[in-house]
Formats: sequence, C-alpha cells, structure tokens
Amino acid sequence: MRILQVCSAESLGGGERHVADLTRALSARGHQLHLVTRPGSPLRRALAGLTLKWHELPLRNALDIFSAWRLRSVIHQERIEVVHAHVARDYPICGLATKHLPVRLFLTRHHFNPIKTNWLYRRAIGHAHNLIAVSESVRPSLEVAFPTLADRIVVIPNWIDTRAIGRCSREEARARLGITHRLAVGVIGQLTPLKRQDLFIRAAAWLINERRHSDVAFLIIGAAGPEDARYEQQLRWLADELEVTEQVRFMGYVAELPAYLAAFDIIAVPSYNEAFSLALVEAMAAGCAVVASRAGGMMEILEDGVTGLLITPDDEPELIAGLERLLANEHLRARLGAAAQASALKRFDRERMISRIEQLYLE
Repeated sequence: MRILQVCSAESLGGGERHVADLTRALSARGHQLHLVTRPGSPLRRALAGLTLKWHELPLRNALDIFSAWRLRSVIHQERIEVVHAHVARDYPICGLATKHLPVRLFLTRHHFNPIKTNWLYRRAIGHAHNLIAVSESVRPSLEVAFPTLADRIVVIPNWIDTRAIGRCSREEARARLGITHRLAVGVIGQLTPLKRQDLFIRAAAWLINERRHSDVAFLIIGAAGPEDARYEQQLRWLADELEVTEQVRFMGYVAELPAYLAAFDIIAVPSYNEAFSLALVEAMAAGCAVVASRAGGMMEILEDGVTGLLITPDDEPELIAGLERLLANEHLRARLGAAAQASALKRFDRERMISRIEQLYLE
C-alpha cells in the first residue's frame, strides 16, 4: 500500500516521534512510505537511513492553498492510497488535496487543546475516514470541532517500542548521562511552559535546600524550540537564582533516551496537561517510579498509588511531597516501578497499536 504521512511540526516531540515510529513500522511491514514535511524538518534526522520518499512543502497554515495544490499533485503522481495528517493545521490542506480522489484520509490528534475551526475547515475534511484520538481525553475536542464526524472518531493510544527501552544496564546508563549521585530524578520533554520544568526546578531546590538531599541528581532532559528559547533562559536563571546548579543539570536533547532510562529512580511529569505523554509511558516501561499531573491522558495511564503518584497540576507542594515520598522510601519506589512496568508493557504494545492503525487503512 502506498501511504503518505503529513507532519508540518518543526520540533521533535512525542507526536513527531509517533510519526517517525509509525513510518518505520509500516515500512517494515512492506508498505511504500512517503513523508510530507516542511523544509528542515527534524523528522529527516529521526528517520535517517530509512528507505522512503520525501516531499517538502511550505505547509504554512490551515489555508495554504498552494501546499494543498502541490500535495494533490504528489498524490496523483505517486498514486497514493492513504493520506494521514498529524498536525491540526495540516488537516484542511490534506482534506482539500484529497477531495473527490480515490484516497483514504486519516487524521490523528496528538494534542489536548481545542481545535479552532470554521465551516470551511469542517467541509474540507468531511470525507475523512477516521479521526484518531491518542487518548479518551482528546476525544471531546474532536467531537466539538467536527460534530458530523463524531461516529468516525477512534481512540488508539501511542505506544512504546520495548526494543529501545532499557538496552543499557543501570551502570552503563548512569555513566552515559554522567550521573554520580546515589539517586537520579528526571523530567523529560521539550522545554516549554506547558511541561512546567520551572515547577520541577523549584521542587528540586526545596528538596535540596530544606531536606538536604545532597545525594540526588535532578536532570532536565530536552531542548527548547525556537519559540521557547527565552523560556529555557528563564529556567537557567531560576536554577542559578536558587543556587542548585550543581545538582540540577540541563542535559539538552538526548538521542536514544529510552535506552538510558534505567539510570533514573524517579521520573516527574508535572505538565499542565498532556494528551498522552510518551515520556511517562516509556519511564513506566523502564520500571521507574513516576509522579505525574492529574490531567488529560495521564489520568488514563496512571492509577494513583498503584502504578505511580498523581498530583494536582501546578501544585508545587504536591510535587514536592510526591518526590519526597519516593526519595525516602526505596520499597515504595520498587513497588510502584514494578507495577508501572507491567501495566505499560501490557497496555501499550507497539505491534498491537500499529496493527490497529494498519487495519483502519485497509478497511
């Protein structure tokens, strides 16, 4: 089957990693893959070495008629059978490009935010075969944005690639990340206000200065996109101001991070909201004890007190209390980590989730 994935994102977050792995998996299953991106897309690096055909288009906004016209030409020339869009602004472009063509259109929503639409937007994608939500918390935003397509919404969670998780031993992983402290706590994700790395730094500072946790490394893993460069600078200023730079380290983007998750004892996900949180599920699969916000898809992933600890979003005292509880209790860390690992491996199996998407294509 000739499949075209469309993704205009300019940074490599969880949604983009989803697109990359879906592309790899479908290619391995014998499909012919095409990928439409903006020039300079980080997906080029993520998919280096994979045999597929690249097409670069401006994909400026939802009303980029020129990109829609160019995309329609690509579909004709390459005899595409399936078009799958992953960013909201790409939906109407793909809708217009596939209108009245013998092509099956699919849209995946990776974000929890409401979708801003109008009658033209809705009309452009009225022929979509399915709208895929990555969690039940995302479904309502799709139902509100596209009420006439409500019966075509399907929930298929993101997945974990167990082949990539925990390839390194704890000792190897700690050496790779330069961890010398007895315990390591991490926060993973693009540096952006949504992820609340500032809350993590404040919590770490309190634990270091008030609870004297001198034996704990607090690692911030991820890089800022161009629009969040100032936020990154503010985070660094905050760590300096609170005098915790010896224990709070900015690691930047870490390639193949899932392989090194064994280095961590605790992973915090203090995001204001998340549609799914791939970082959370990968940390669970690696056996880490996790603390996450009681919001969005994370409430579907974690069972409070069983597979992790849930806290109120934006609540610094609750984050501190959750981290302190885990740092002080090795038995609790081990119990929650083991339960989290079993849950993640059972519920987010890569082959099963990709088969569900492939089956939609075939239908």
